[in-house]
Amino acid sequence: MSSNMTFTHLLHPEIPKIKQINVDGVRHYETPDGTLISITSLLKNFTPQGILDWREAVGEEVANAVMIAATDRGSKVHQIIENCLSNKPETDLVGNYGELASRMFNQIIPALDKIDRIRALEQGLYSTKLGIAGRVDCIAEYDKELAVIDFKTATRKRDERNENYLVQASFYSIAWEERTGEKINQIAILTTTEDGELDVYRDDPANYVGRLEEMIEEYKTGKIGDR
Repeated sequence: MSSNMTFTHLLHPEIPKIKQINVDGVRHYETPDGTLISITSLLKNFTPQGILDWREAVGEEVANAVMIAATDRGSKVHQIIENCLSNKPETDLVGNYGELASRMFNQIIPALDKIDRIRALEQGLYSTKLGIAGRVDCIAEYDKELAVIDFKTATRKRDERNENYLVQASFYSIAWEERTGEKINQIAILTTTEDGELDVYRDDPANYVGRLEEMIEEYKTGKIGDR
């Protein structure tokens, strides 16, 4: 890991702690404003059609094995990134995390170099207005503009954007403003892939708030298809 990467952290208004719990097998959070569903649980009801088609094509067993491997890879890369941004550099990436996670982290370093003035890492957030909670990867300046930053790992770069990632990041921007009063006009999805690519996608969360509200409405009224 490049030793010259040190990150400035800024204090933010204190945000009440939230606690993850399961309600009927669905992830929720206990917050000062009651028990709220997690954004990831909400989005599971809106899995992109491409993923559903893939699961059907390869079969449940293969799909589940691939998902377990992807989750393992993702959590390792996330841990390395979090340590890096916390100014706790690792000494033996390959030894501690394996060759793949180590390589995928090294690919994302050019994007991490654009992060500064970090407000929060792995911070629990909730929106009373929307009735949703979750844990954001990172709130910081990206290329000198305050952003919700989400770190993703993938096998390869996809042709189409996963709308759920953009909706999720946009939710965090709303929850952050609600909790701290600080407005965020940028979401940045940083994806490192197994086949050697780094993809940086930046957008305005305002573009996805409408879709988020639609999803919440469909969830609350039970109009989601049996997926």
